Amino acid sequence: MNTKHIILALTGATVLSACDLDEKFYSSVTPETFITSPENTYAILCRPFTHWKWYLGSDRWYLQELTTDEMTCPTRGNDWYNNGEYIRLHEHTWSPTDRFVVNTYDGTTGGIARAWEAYDDLSKVDYRALGMTDADKADHLMQLKSIVAYFYMRGLDFFGGMPIYKSNNDPVVGRSTARETYDFIESLLKEAIPQLKKKTSLGAGEDGYIKQAAAATMLAQLYFNAQSYIGEEHFTECAKLCEDIINGVYGRYALDKTWYGPHSFTNDESPEAIWNVPSQNTKLEYNWYYRYFYHGNSAKYFNTSFPASCWNGFCLTPSRESETSGIYTQWKLGNTYEKFAATDLRKKPFVYHGKGTYEGMFLVGDQVNPTTGEKVLGTKDKAGKPITFRDYVNVDGKGSSMLNGSEDSGIRLVKMPIPDNDDLNLLWNPDFPAMRLTEIYYMLAECKWRAGQKAEAAKLINTVRKRNFKNGIDPQPVPDDFDIYRLADEWQIEFLGEGRRRTDLIRLGLFTTEDWWTHKASNDDNKKYFPIPAVDISANPLLKQNPGY
Repeated sequence: MNTKHIILALTGATVLSACDLDEKFYSSVTPETFITSPENTYAILCRPFTHWKWYLGSDRWYLQELTTDEMTCPTRGNDWYNNGEYIRLHEHTWSPTDRFVVNTYDGTTGGIARAWEAYDDLSKVDYRALGMTDADKADHLMQLKSIVAYFYMRGLDFFGGMPIYKSNNDPVVGRSTARETYDFIESLLKEAIPQLKKKTSLGAGEDGYIKQAAAATMLAQLYFNAQSYIGEEHFTECAKLCEDIINGVYGRYALDKTWYGPHSFTNDESPEAIWNVPSQNTKLEYNWYYRYFYHGNSAKYFNTSFPASCWNGFCLTPSRESETSGIYTQWKLGNTYEKFAATDLRKKPFVYHGKGTYEGMFLVGDQVNPTTGEKVLGTKDKAGKPITFRDYVNVDGKGSSMLNGSEDSGIRLVKMPIPDNDDLNLLWNPDFPAMRLTEIYYMLAECKWRAGQKAEAAKLINTVRKRNFKNGIDPQPVPDDFDIYRLADEWQIEFLGEGRRRTDLIRLGLFTTEDWWTHKASNDDNKKYFPIPAVDISANPLLKQNPGY
């Protein structure tokens, strides 16, 4: 089976039209005619990485965030109902035909196909004839095996056992078991790690390629979630990898001294960056999120010129019923904004101060430009009125629900900063931090917490937390006897909006068993996985559906 056929077999009929991969080149030429210089090898290597850039946003983010207590997308008048698809995410009632599920399955298998295609091409190349070394070739090939492992691990996380392909020439197959998929991922990463290059200079700019620490982090993630994936605990193995990453075995990394360093306009140089999606103004921009998070007139608050209008969709899951009510107390999850301490530097409204400096992480309260004083006005149910982003979803007192959103309902996240027009050349310069050292600290902390070493676990988390407060004075440090809900809160507030919440809640045993806001626990473990899309089963009848669908 040739490359074209394996892509179609893996991804079904929709992926080629659904994915905006920013790919412009290379898929129709052969190694013999194209690879004549070192630059050509990187062009081939880039294929699955441009797909990875697309993959980390949009549908995958929706499934990881909008199904949880962290973020939501309420219906706002005539906007965002979309045939109930966002409500189905919130209520855990998705189906095998929902587009977010279809696009995620097809995007996962499409990444695998592109990586094996690049591997097949580069494996035939004589690197020495190009003035390169055998170590360069091994590094490239092992990066491709690592990104194959990455896509398979995401597939295992979203869907369970996946069809395993080791080449684009393999015949079409059915799904392997979750255990077989897990073992395959582990084998790929164990082979790759020693042959990948290390980061040798602390704070050297991340370029999006996979180094030893990134592959080691993938393996740690696999072990960290093994109980969810295969019903076995491998926290000891995870902890050892985390300790080795922290101690520099896989390259030089350190915690950033500031809360904003891992997300700033120059976050490719953050000492804790392990694997970033590169983004740069007018080049390969990582910018999908702004249209979904911000109000149609939010550009006036930022005093910036977005390339397109914003759609005013996603917000934090609310902490209150209404303007006059107190914080919800009937559940332990959710209340996203109020999980931040009052003096947390991140809890401030986002304000850009110029020359790449800024404060705060949210659009909250009265939306008035901090410099010009211009008010952001509504265009829908608040037409002509000043917009105030409120921590509740309850238009005109009709009751808090997914159907009762206003255009000013919910607090908005600004994790990746927005410059003003004076510094418009910085727009989209923040990379997306796919992996950072703080995750390693938190994984190690949870491993120790599970081993009964709660004081050590608290110390690791508090080491990170102190950078979120003026002079490092934390009013609510994690206590030595903290419970699973405080652990869930710490994962939430540190990694808010980074596309991982669902995975964390499943591992903690809270995804299907807990209520939050208007979500009621399903107590259905089948909901820990999404269904295999109906269109893909039609394309490949060897695929079997997940239980409960």
